[in-house]
Amino acid sequence: MLPYLPLAVPFALATVVGGIDNTESAIVAGDEYRTRDILLTEAVATIAAGCCGGVIQNTPYIGHPAYKAMGARAGYTLATGLLIGVGAAVGVVAVLVRLLPEAAVAPILVFVGLQITAQAFLASPARHAPAVAVSFLPAVAALVLIEGSLLLGGAGRSPADLTGDGRLLWGALLVLGNGFILTALVWGSAVVAIIDRRLPVAAAVLAIAAVATLFGLIHSPLSGGAVFWPWAVASGTPHALAAAYGVAASLLLLLGRGEA
Repeated sequence: MLPYLPLAVPFALATVVGGIDNTESAIVAGDEYRTRDILLTEAVATIAAGCCGGVIQNTPYIGHPAYKAMGARAGYTLATGLLIGVGAAVGVVAVLVRLLPEAAVAPILVFVGLQITAQAFLASPARHAPAVAVSFLPAVAALVLIEGSLLLGGAGRSPADLTGDGRLLWGALLVLGNGFILTALVWGSAVVAIIDRRLPVAAAVLAIAAVATLFGLIHSPLSGGAVFWPWAVASGTPHALAAAYGVAASLLLLLGRGEA
């Protein structure tokens, strides 16, 4: 298992954060669930799937408020799970994927995305709106990476073929997009703490970000977003970013002491 851990660990952390986020989203929509139970359920499901040859982690699917707004209830979730599970086992899902045009599915995903974005702002205090906006930036970078890879692939090229400013831009997007879920969480938390004048807390958050950067949990410069030991990566980007986080944390700490 050791060769796969550098890729598995970031995905595992992403699913844990995703489970917490989705549970909180459901609570805001009026459905109270215990976060511990949700995380245990996704963990057991992932282990069971792995024992059967599965390679994809499990986590609650985001968009609970949107589905609820469309009239979906517990029966919808159960029916969806059974349909996808049984359908995948007998090959029906593969047939549906080939038959259903993307234009029929895209509007549903767009609607869910709009609901999620709106809830992020509406369910947060108005003064925290800048933190919500900042947390979108890593996700946007990850999206641009995906679309950019498709464009390059369609042209018979790869990121390695980029030169000059294009190569620098791709490297910046790669560092910003890898680990975007954790990066968004860190950035949003730090900005919230700054807005609330809790500067020592913001400094602590950025110090954690510095350590995470050294191991590639966020801002990994590797194309696959894998984690690494600080001394085992050829690029100096993680060390520079970790130092930048450290400087920002130190400044916030000094400002916090000055206010005290």
